[in-house]
Amino acid sequence: MGKSHLKIIPCRTEHFEAMVAFVVRLNSDDAHHIGFFGEGEADVRSSLAECVIPPVEGFQLAYDGDRLVGVSGVDADPEISRAWLYGPLVEHEDWHSVADELYAASLKVIPDGIREQDLFCDVRNSNLAAFAERHGFSVRSENAVVSLKRSDYKKPASKDIQFSVIDYSGEFFEQFERCHGLLFPTTYFTARQIVEKLDATRRLFLGLENGEMKGYHFCKVESEACSGYIDFIGVDESLRGRGLGAILLAAGIDWMLSFPEVGKISLTVNADNIPALKLYKNFGFVTERVMRGYRYRAVESNLARN
Repeated sequence: MGKSHLKIIPCRTEHFEAMVAFVVRLNSDDAHHIGFFGEGEADVRSSLAECVIPPVEGFQLAYDGDRLVGVSGVDADPEISRAWLYGPLVEHEDWHSVADELYAASLKVIPDGIREQDLFCDVRNSNLAAFAERHGFSVRSENAVVSLKRSDYKKPASKDIQFSVIDYSGEFFEQFERCHGLLFPTTYFTARQIVEKLDATRRLFLGLENGEMKGYHFCKVESEACSGYIDFIGVDESLRGRGLGAILLAAGIDWMLSFPEVGKISLTVNADNIPALKLYKNFGFVTERVMRGYRYRAVESNLARN
């Protein structure tokens, strides 16, 4: 069947399970993989549940006759003026036409005032690379997805006892905000958003030297996915090489593995960050895949292209 049979519809509640099954199946293929969905069914469901824009409002489906052939979703945060595109994820001989129609429908969902749109896929997803170029996205970064199995955890001995690690306390907010802004100036969570997310499954560790915050580790446990995830870990540039990063990393890993259901811990790191990759390797992490991020920045007169 050709393009003339194609229809694009919003993902309503009655379509949700079919969409999840489609995403889980295609996203396991390197040539289709979209990073925002994660790995496996539990990750997909968790990612969808965390969307600020509910999937029934932010996701579009492409049908060729009665066959689901494509999915594209939007999540966005007006505070940082950024949208994340979950897809396009397409299984069709006319991949690019289906992807373009899904994207056109997705643009209508992006909130007013959003200046940036991000794509995130496996480097082997050549269709999305061509899509990004066609629609004016620029390569933003290459990231290694690294993971640690519980059975592979190797905790190196700490080499500097001058550091202490504590749970986040409000008295350190200004120091944390300054450090986070310096280390991750254009990231997806602000310091305030991180602090607001802290709960029984999200924890923020602070590394102190002489009572001053010099580094931090924000991580979370996703029990349904039986996994932990390291969102942010960083150390003040003046202290790098003294072992604070390893101490903070160990504190977070130990906490995540205190949940008996957690069998794996993952994170993404710039693929050219050799010191960080070496640190993770020392703990038992291995590289699962390499991802590429693309970003489109809207011009003033056409912020959301919709």
